[in-house]
Amino acid sequence: MVKSIAVAGKGGTGKTTIAALLVLHLCEKNKGPVLAVDADPDANLGTMLGIEVRQTLGELREDVLEAIKDFPPGMSKANYVEAGLHQIIEEAKGFDLLTMGRGEGSGCYCYLNSLVRKFTEELFPSYKWIVMDNEAGLEHISRRTTYNIDALLVVVNDNPISINTARSIKKIILDLKNEIKKEFIVTNMVNNERKQDVLKNIQELDMEYLGDMPFDTGLNKAVFQGKPLSVLNNSPTKYFIKQIIDKIGGKNGDS
Repeated sequence: MVKSIAVAGKGGTGKTTIAALLVLHLCEKNKGPVLAVDADPDANLGTMLGIEVRQTLGELREDVLEAIKDFPPGMSKANYVEAGLHQIIEEAKGFDLLTMGRGEGSGCYCYLNSLVRKFTEELFPSYKWIVMDNEAGLEHISRRTTYNIDALLVVVNDNPISINTARSIKKIILDLKNEIKKEFIVTNMVNNERKQDVLKNIQELDMEYLGDMPFDTGLNKAVFQGKPLSVLNNSPTKYFIKQIIDKIGGKNGDS
């Protein structure tokens, strides 16, 4: 049965880095196939995974609207979307990547979105794990363009705005009711002098705290140089990522 993790938080907290590390850990431990979903409009997950994104789902929607009048005889919107969806999925060793891209333009997307939802939901059971990098507003989850989420991982740092973002995410979670089964929170890049204040603030969020992301010189260097995170070897973050996977139900691979 497919298991899904969504990562969210304010931009700059390191959520995309953590999402990429989760994907790479699952692949390294042979717990795939994994579907990595980049649902953040900034779309940096592919870069961190070492994948060049040729087309996003948002661009596919725009292409469909523009190409409707020139569809080949006998081809429907549904056929076009399904064919396009398979083409934009980037394949790599152990995982595939689907990049959502930017939001909708001025056209009518209701029918297209229903087709996208239908085909993505048919696609998801082909994988053992889905890891999704989200924007703070959880747009793709709240619009039900994805499966229900087994675990939501919210990332915060010592910037008070990131705590406010986490509070906003918590409100969205409550509105979504049962679409997210469990919420967790991790801290990253927290100054030691502010750690106690940050921990006090996140206690109010009623999310299980999984710990603080360790400082990792190699990771920082890879991110700064724009290198894929697969270059990391003896990284202190790897054990932390393993702990996250084990905690949310991946200790036995498919539990």
